[in-house]
Amino acid sequence: MTEKTRTYKYEEIFEEDPNDPENVLLTIPPEICEEVGLEPGDPVKILIGDQGSVIIEKVNKTDNGQG
Repeated sequence: MTEKTRTYKYEEIFEEDPNDPENVLLTIPPEICEEVGLEPGDPVKILIGDQGSVIIEKVNKTDNGQG
């Protein structure tokens, strides 16, 4: 897969968790979901890259011990 870089403002993808003020919720933008083939319920791996970048990878269910 070709690696692409997209830039978002913090407030475009993160919001406070109303049930847990110590944490935030991450919303993966629709164009990213479409590009990677993500659907609700799919397992993902989130990595923190250089300079605070966030790397989102779809995990195959068989790789995650779910299939």
